[in-house]
Amino acid sequence: MTLIGSAAVKMAMAMALLWQAVPGQPAATFAGVFRGIASGHVIIEVDGGQDLQMFVTGGTKYVREGKPAKASEFHDGDTVEVEAVRDLRMNLVAKRVEAVKPKPKKPADESGSQN
Repeated sequence: MTLIGSAAVKMAMAMALLWQAVPGQPAATFAGVFRGIASGHVIIEVDGGQDLQMFVTGGTKYVREGKPAKASEFHDGDTVEVEAVRDLRMNLVAKRVEAVKPKPKKPADESGSQN
């Protein structure tokens, strides 16, 4: 193996290690609206209108209606829950992206009372 080839292999191994979850760390669940996948990230809009980006890897699982799905089956506006962990660089890495039914909106107060 050449010196350049050896360095490339070492770099690839180092990058793979960085995307591994921190051992013993529990997953966090984020609920929001799916906005897309771009440049290796899944983007969801959480409460308050903020976009949250998380890395996706070959190990990220996608679920729709309780069955395995593909990332291409998710569309802008889908309600989702994402389980994510932190990698060694403290980045969020999505482990599972699941489409869920939207929660029903609370009805407006129709009592008509004015205080």
